[in-house]
Amino acid sequence: MLAKETAMIELTEEQRQSLEKGNAVRVHENGREYVVLRPDVYDRIANGRYDDSPWDAEEMDRLREESVALLDRYGKDV
Repeated sequence: MLAKETAMIELTEEQRQSLEKGNAVRVHENGREYVVLRPDVYDRIANGRYDDSPWDAEEMDRLREESVALLDRYGKDV
């Protein structure tokens, strides 16, 4: 009896690095497209912990503060 072959998708180094950062990677295999995610990223999205709602006022204030700090660091006027 022949052993069943295991299909493996080969990733480039760039794709591996992208996955390490938590990004999704699109791969093509046998004419089909797949999206590869780290398990923790998939679990967060699948379990409803992903929040794509509009930013609230507190989040917008934090972003503004971070943006102003970056501009200050590089000598730009706000």
